[in-house]
Amino acid sequence: MIDHLWHIVQGGYYHRQAGAYPPHTWKIESIVKHKHQKAAYCGITWFDSDVYPAEYRGRLYMGNIHGNCVNVDSLRREGSTYFATGEPDFLSTDDAWFMPVSQKVAPDGCLYVLDWYDQYHCYQDANRDPEGIERAKGRLYRVRYGSSPRAPRFDLARETDEQLIARLGSANIYFRETAQRLLVERNTPGSRRALAELVQGPNTAFRQRMHALWALASNGLDPKLHLALLSHAEEAVRAHAVRSAGNQKQLDPKVARRIAELAQDPSPEVRLQVAAAVPRIEGLDRLEVLVTLAEQPTDDPLLPRVAWRQLQPEISRRGADFVTRWQQAKKIPVALQAELAPRALEVLLANLKSREGAQAVPPAVIGKFLAPLRDQAPAVFQECLRRLAGRVETGELPQSAIASLKSELEPTLAPLLANAAGHPAGLDAALLATAWGDPRGLNVARQNFATRGLVPELRLRALQALIASRDEGLLDTVATALTEPVAARSRGDDKAEAAAREFPGKVLAALGRLDDPRVAEVVLQAWGKLPPEVQPRAVELLTERVTWARQLLNAMGEKQVPATLMNQTQARNLLALRDGELTELVARHWGRIRDGRNPQRDAVIAEFRAEFRKNPGDPNRGKAAYAKVCGQCHKLFGEGAEVGPDLTDNGRSTYDQLLSNVFDPSLVIGAAYQARTVLTNGGRAVTGLVVEDSPEHVILKVQGGKLETIPRTEIDEEKQSDQSLMPEDVEKSLTRQELLDLFAYITLDRPPTDREARSIRGLRDTTARDATEPALFGSILVETAPGFVTHKVGERGLGFLRSHWNRERVLRTHPIDKETPCELTRTVQVPNGGKPRLKLEVAHDRAGDWRLVILGNGEKLHDQIIGPETAKNGWVDLEIDLQRFAGQSVTLVLQNVANNWSNEFGYWREVEFVVD
Repeated sequence: MIDHLWHIVQGGYYHRQAGAYPPHTWKIESIVKHKHQKAAYCGITWFDSDVYPAEYRGRLYMGNIHGNCVNVDSLRREGSTYFATGEPDFLSTDDAWFMPVSQKVAPDGCLYVLDWYDQYHCYQDANRDPEGIERAKGRLYRVRYGSSPRAPRFDLARETDEQLIARLGSANIYFRETAQRLLVERNTPGSRRALAELVQGPNTAFRQRMHALWALASNGLDPKLHLALLSHAEEAVRAHAVRSAGNQKQLDPKVARRIAELAQDPSPEVRLQVAAAVPRIEGLDRLEVLVTLAEQPTDDPLLPRVAWRQLQPEISRRGADFVTRWQQAKKIPVALQAELAPRALEVLLANLKSREGAQAVPPAVIGKFLAPLRDQAPAVFQECLRRLAGRVETGELPQSAIASLKSELEPTLAPLLANAAGHPAGLDAALLATAWGDPRGLNVARQNFATRGLVPELRLRALQALIASRDEGLLDTVATALTEPVAARSRGDDKAEAAAREFPGKVLAALGRLDDPRVAEVVLQAWGKLPPEVQPRAVELLTERVTWARQLLNAMGEKQVPATLMNQTQARNLLALRDGELTELVARHWGRIRDGRNPQRDAVIAEFRAEFRKNPGDPNRGKAAYAKVCGQCHKLFGEGAEVGPDLTDNGRSTYDQLLSNVFDPSLVIGAAYQARTVLTNGGRAVTGLVVEDSPEHVILKVQGGKLETIPRTEIDEEKQSDQSLMPEDVEKSLTRQELLDLFAYITLDRPPTDREARSIRGLRDTTARDATEPALFGSILVETAPGFVTHKVGERGLGFLRSHWNRERVLRTHPIDKETPCELTRTVQVPNGGKPRLKLEVAHDRAGDWRLVILGNGEKLHDQIIGPETAKNGWVDLEIDLQRFAGQSVTLVLQNVANNWSNEFGYWREVEFVVD
């Protein structure tokens, strides 16, 4: 899930959970670094009412439908934008059906919360079980503080303009906003005069001044007042006067000139509004104003991104003018230049040929743009060369354009190619030269790719350049690189080792552009030495081209490669290539492909729903199973590729939702997650999620997270799939034990190493039940005493109760007989540090008592009667110190011992070993 709070500015383009971005997007990020309980928010309101104490006011209140609560954030200014921090929740419930979808401040000053109230929070669940949707129990809550009174009777529509203007200063935001709306609708000459006086009055309170300004601006500002407000002492007034100018579009020339001058205003809040308004104001030299904005000193997180969004179309239309004005600019901040210059280069490159509304950019203009950067801003020059090399490597630049660029850039690049070590951009120049066929960079590229221990990113960049140049000896080096020991690729630290482990997978992903039948030979020869998490990447690669796929399927027929490693999505990819021999090989060695969703998936889900509850796996082993299958496309707890949604906060709100998403992914497919298959005129099939779709190219995010750029000139056909990119037959890719371990891992709300980790809602079977068969004991103990075992039980067997003495999810035991207790046993390793202890809650029967004895390695640690005289409301909460066993393995035995043989039932919950 994406973050929950954003500063929305007209013209901005924001980070999105999925789906394509427009070309050249510099996306705007959220204004938070924290998360609340779960990332599913609905409704937001700015609470400002004097009915509540000060600590509740001036805050954002947001409904959290998965967290069953109303979250609170506070805001502070950060340049042109805001930064939010989390505050304690306004309210929370333990009712999983509580879904606060809207929050509003009412006339009485209280917060009103609209509760959707349903068991299903997500459309996947609702679509799976439409009859289970609750349609009659929605409710509306009024949350009052103390004895907050109801609002007295009022009728704002009957109030005079003067009364409404007075309301603009109300302590209750409901009255301020409603009065403002009514004044806008009336728009009388008298009210406009009074509002103008209020806005300009020296003693007007800030919030009344702003509401008066918004009321005026909604119907447009006359030039005289507009000019006065654009020079007002308060930056918020100037900013909103600029915003009003953007809405009016046609302005008095004096007002337009003043807007242009405000590009140099000291306030970033004002400059942000200038950037947003410029494209909508007629008569301005937009390019001049936007470059002037770039000249201003700033480390603002938002303003440059909004300005870039407006500057990009100007570069497309007026590329040569932009380069001239850019090079005439006063000193542009280094950090800003590092962001803008490479993006500007990509826009110039995209316009090497003329398009509607824009003239072609001559290659000489690009040479003029890059030349001074080499010595004035070497780091920026480096990044520009990387962007240019990327365009060459993907084939987006036609050969005629490359030839012209080589000629234009020769004076700039020649010294670097003669002495690559003598300039920070020497390596980048060599790789660019290699990519476009200049032999002067070839040796540097070969050496960088072949050097073990070099930063994997540099080796991969060298590989991509060598692929573009069709280097003859490349595949021999690739064969060696794929089977290098991890230690040979890393520098010893954890981060380097992680990058080294990912290296062979990224090498495989890069090879997709190399149309050479020997690629499959090299990969299959290395198969036995590829780590399990890399083998799916190899299958993904070899299903892209006919010649590779034939060799892969023959290897499956010879049992060298398990057929289960190829999923339905990849099999469909092969059929899309329309090769008769290949289609026959798929049927022979893999199987038949069904069209549409498989209705039998409901039976698979039912089978595994019970299996995972009855036979819990090992979440630590499950992490490896996750990396092998799910991690090829999904992040979880910060690990995995980013193709589909991050599963940490998405798609796992309940056990049933997770089962449906894993085993029946095509039941409901969000529009942004519909896969697209692109067939190239070079005989390649690539399937992934669309990241960018432009006149120049399509960018797909494919399995493993790689961005695959395919030029429009190479595309033969595109097909949108009605199937999920995620294969529905994941159970065929893993052993039974691997599946159990995988679900033990992905049903946790935190990594298994976190002692606070808990299972997601619905995993455990909360049906009240008794068990007398030892095979069923584990499914009950895991609910309340995970890790403990018992082998013999007394009267009524082992029981699981929905509740007992007002506490939920309770285990029930009984002594075997008067002399033999029922025992719960677990062995744990006690660390040397921290505060190790056993925590548990125990209760007695309403008509009896029992004796609790706790042993550690045979030593009695606790002995107590659990009955009405020792329990409070039926329960006793205990913590047993285990520090005496520090550094040892200790076997804990919890005994339900008979006391007087009358209702000796023991009740247990939250039995756990913890270390602080």
